[in-house]
This record gives sequence, structure tokens and C-alpha cells, in this order.
Amino acid sequence: MFAASQETFEDAKKKSSEESSKRASFFRVAKDGTYPMRILPLAPVQDKDGNFLPLERKGYEYPLRSLMLKIEDPKKMVKGKPAITYVTVCNAKYAFKEIEADLIDTYVNTACELYADDEKLCKKLREGSFSGGLKWDSRRCMYIIDLDNPGDGIQILQLSYSQYKDLEERKLSLWAKLNKNGKNVPCPISSIDSAYPVEIIRKTENNKPSYSFNIDTLGGHDVLEEEVLQRLLDMPRLPEQIYRYTRYHLEATIAYLTQLDEKFDIEVMNQEAVQKCIDQIKTLLPADDQSHFTLGGKDGDNKGDDSDDLDALWKRLDAIYNAGLDDETAEGQELRTSIMEYIDANKLNVKVNRKMTNEDILREIDDELNAADANPSDDSDDEPATSQTPNPVNDEEDDGEPAMPSDEPEDEPEPAPTSRRRERERSDDTNEPAARSSRRTTRAPRRR
Repeated sequence: MFAASQETFEDAKKKSSEESSKRASFFRVAKDGTYPMRILPLAPVQDKDGNFLPLERKGYEYPLRSLMLKIEDPKKMVKGKPAITYVTVCNAKYAFKEIEADLIDTYVNTACELYADDEKLCKKLREGSFSGGLKWDSRRCMYIIDLDNPGDGIQILQLSYSQYKDLEERKLSLWAKLNKNGKNVPCPISSIDSAYPVEIIRKTENNKPSYSFNIDTLGGHDVLEEEVLQRLLDMPRLPEQIYRYTRYHLEATIAYLTQLDEKFDIEVMNQEAVQKCIDQIKTLLPADDQSHFTLGGKDGDNKGDDSDDLDALWKRLDAIYNAGLDDETAEGQELRTSIMEYIDANKLNVKVNRKMTNEDILREIDDELNAADANPSDDSDDEPATSQTPNPVNDEEDDGEPAMPSDEPEDEPEPAPTSRRRERERSDDTNEPAARSSRRTTRAPRRR
């Protein structure tokens, strides 16, 4: 019996690969400069016999619809108000194609059917999350390599839908030129041997940052080496990275929607369509999913993907700026409190003064953690490097919301960048509106 159940060499290799695979970090543009990157193509999928399967999607990107839930915790009070827990969820149909509709979509549709005469309610529910509504935030996600820092490995770049369309227009315009005279060249930004680097340029003028795209055709093709292609094959496929929906996310969504029922004095959660959707999702959750979301529990009770680590703090900052808010709003002050708690919890040597913005402090934390990674102490205890995210659904509409903050406080001009970014010669006009990327993440914090 023991002999029959021995682990084989192939079993060991597979297990080692699965257990050692890390979730990709997110690429950030946190300072002025030119950020050259290599967009990677979507990797083919193999079955258990090693045969390559037809790709369900070709190209380089996948859509993502996500929503940041602002859940009040009445059992924890901060300055006389309920503490806020932020949880980011993706559209459940991305993770579970079998369900008829996502729970949030079902809630909105059911509410607007039940209370069709209440135009204000329906309008409110269809607004963005920081306005108290349930409108999805549309993104496009892709694997990239930071050409200035290739040692950071394969990362995920998130673009808003409008930014993605801007990049696509540039790509298609260049592609059309390359295909003149009957040529049939592959994708000029993602093919394995005929693609050019893509640049995101951030500039700050009058205390206001602007972002633009450029396809660098002057530098020649960036041919992917076999080593890079192998790393891409070994990485989890993009849907596995961005379409994560656990019991924690379901329970957090139920808690938030229940609070909306109370806030608007409506009864939607007990409707048959909503309960049926919840039951459908529950039956599709993996049996070994032991994550839970609870309000009023002790630290550590909530085991999910949205704890207040550095990625989650950056994500909240982006969401605040995307909603047209700033550091002086209640949301901005709540974030600052969470940032200070993070500094204290991780015993970071980050000095904060009143003139610093939330973004300034997060950059200081990034620098501190990068310094710790470069000079680890003998007694440091490395934690696994993980990234959080905090979906196919109908094609996105342009939500008009940037993936990066649209402006910054005007107290002081931002200092000149000191990063390793180089000034690169560009091949086309880059003075166009606002391409904004997600910021480049650091490794997971070390507890020292």
C-alpha cells in the first residue's frame, strides 16, 4: 500500500512548481520619468498530457471589473464613528461562468425592479463606489516586464478602460503602417520577436502629474528570450491572478449589500433572485476554501485577500483619487490612519510630517522596504511574497476614470525624480491625455 502511494518524480516536480509559484506584483508609476516596459503575450495553456489547447482569448490582456466595498463595522468605533473595512471584489462571473449573474448585478437589477418608481435610488445604486453606488470599475490587465528593472520579474500592469483604448489606437495605427504593401507582421507590442517596447511617461507640471503612452519604434524590436518565455509559461495564467473570488469575498459582499438595505430602507437581500444567486456561488466555492469575513472580530479573524498590506493601501489611494477626492476628505483621513497603523505594525523607520501627502508616505514606505530587501538583517524573517487583486462579462464601457490619481495637492511642488528611470528618445508625439498605470509594488513587507 505504501509503495503504491509513493510520490513520483513527476508528482514532486508538479507540486514544487505549484507551491513555489508566486502571485505577480503590480507595476506602479510613482514618480516622474519614463517607464519602458515589455508587454508579454498571453501564454498558451497545456492539458495534463502536455498538449497545447486553443486559447480562449488571444492577444495580451484580460478585462477586469472590480468594486471596492466600504463596509462599516459598528462593533469597532473610531472617533465616535464605525470603523471602515475596505474589500475589493471582482465580478463573480469571471470566476464562476456557470452562474447566471453576479451577486452585485443581481442586487442592483432586483432593487430597480422592486423600486422602479424611485429614480433617485436607482441612480444612486448605479454610481461609483465612493459615491455609495455599485458601478463596476473597468480595467484591462496584462503581464509586463519592467525593462529598467528586469530583475523584478513578470508583473501585472492595470490600465483603465480609456487608457487601454488609447494604447490600442496607437497599436493599431502602427500595425496598419507596418502591414502596408501586403505585409502581415505580428502584433507590434506583444509578439514574441517583432514587438517594440511601450513607454509610460509621467510628468509633473504646476503640481499636477500627467501620463502618456509611447511605442518606441526607434529602439528596434525587443525579442523575448527562451528563458523569459519559459518563465511566462511557468506563471499562473492571467485569469488565475486577477479573477479571484473566495468565500471571504462572498461574505464581504453580503455584509455590504445588507448594510445598503438598511441605509436605503429597502428589502432586496431577502428576495428570491438574490438568495438564489448567493446559493449558486456557494455551491461553486472550493470545498477547501476556509476564508471568512466577519465584522467585529479580533485581528486575524478575516482571512482573505484584502488585509491592509501595502498593495491594498495603494489600491485605496487610487480609488480615492479616481473618485475625485483628496487627502482632506473623510476617506483620505481614514486611509492616513490605516497607513500610520501599517507603519507601527511593521516597525518601519518612516518619518511623517503634516506636509506629506498620503502618496508621499506610501512612497517612503516603498523606499524603506526596498532598502530592507537590499540589506536584510541576519534575524529578519522573510514572509512569502504575495500580491493582492483585491472578470468573461459584457464588454466594458469607458468609465472615464483614470487608473492613476488625476491630481495631487498643491502645497508643494514634487521634487525632481531620483529614480533609475532614464530619458529615452521617443518616436511619436506623447503630448496626449492621461495614460496612467498602476504603481510598481514592492515585495511583501518584512517584519523586523
